[in-house]
Amino acid sequence: MTTEIKRIVLYGGNKLSMMFYVGLRKYFPHLYITVVYLYNGVINIPDPIAKNAWSKISYIKYGDYDTLEAVFRGNDAIICTLDSEETRYQIGLINAAQEAGIKVLVPTHYGIDVDTPLLRKYSQRVEICKIYRALKKSSLKYIIVAGGFSVEDFLALHFGWDFANNSILIHGDGMSVNSFTPIADLVRYTVAAVLRIDEFHGRKLRIATYTLSVLDWVAAVEAVTGKKFLVRHQKQLPPLRDLKKTNGMSVTWWRAKCEMINILDQGGGLVNWSPHTLDNNFLPEVTPTPINEIIQKAYSLAHK
Repeated sequence: MTTEIKRIVLYGGNKLSMMFYVGLRKYFPHLYITVVYLYNGVINIPDPIAKNAWSKISYIKYGDYDTLEAVFRGNDAIICTLDSEETRYQIGLINAAQEAGIKVLVPTHYGIDVDTPLLRKYSQRVEICKIYRALKKSSLKYIIVAGGFSVEDFLALHFGWDFANNSILIHGDGMSVNSFTPIADLVRYTVAAVLRIDEFHGRKLRIATYTLSVLDWVAAVEAVTGKKFLVRHQKQLPPLRDLKKTNGMSVTWWRAKCEMINILDQGGGLVNWSPHTLDNNFLPEVTPTPINEIIQKAYSLAHK
C-alpha cells in the first residue's frame, strides 16, 4: 500500500525551518505544515508564522517529549531542522514520532556525508551515526539527505567571500571539489523524496546542484557579476582567541565553521565520492536552480 503524505511537521523552529516553510508553501501548497518551535527558557521566534488554513505553530520546551508526542499525532511526516550541535535531541524525537504514529522521519543532516573516509574525525560523526542506528531499529520509514554544502552558507563572509569589495580569502589552494546545493533545491529534493518514500525508504539520498571547487566558484562569480575578484590564500585558520572577537558569534559557532572550512579545503563535502553517484536523476520533478541566479542574489544582497 502506498504511503500517503498530507501533513508535515518541521521540527526545530530555526532559520532552516523558515526556509523549508517558504519552500513548502511555494512548491508543495497542498501539504499542511506544523512548525514546532523548540525553546529553552525564553521563546525566541526569528520569523513568526501566522496561524492560517494551511499551517500552525507549536511551542515546545526542549526535552518535553510528552507534549511533542501530542503535537505529532495526526501528522504523517517529520522533517528535522535542528542545528548539528543539537543532534542529541533527535533520539527522543525518534521515540516520540513512533509513539505518535508518524510514518516518515527525515533526520537533520542535509550536508556532508559522514561516511566519507575524509570525515572519520568529524566532531558530529559519532552522534549522527547514533541517529542512523536508532532510525534503522525504529518502525519509521526514513531517508537521509546528503546535499553537500549549503550554497547560501558558503557564499558568505565566514567562508572568505567579500562581495562588497570583490575579493575572497581562500583556505588552502581552493582546488578541491565539493558538492553544493541551494536551500530551495534541498527543500524540493527532500520533500519530493518524502512524497515517494516507498521508493526511497532507508536510503541515503545523495543530491547536489553544483559540483565545483572554490576556484570554480570564483570563475563563476566573475562571469556572472562581470567583476574581477582579488583572490588571497591562507594556509592556516586564525586562532580561536581571534575568532571570539569576530562578528559577536559564539565560540561553538566559530569552531563549527572552522571545521567546515577545513572540510571544504580537503574536498570532504563531495557527496558522490567513489563509488557513489548522485541521485538527482531519480527526482526529475525537481528543476535545479541556475548558478547565475544564486550568485546574482548573493551579490545583490551585499550591495544593498
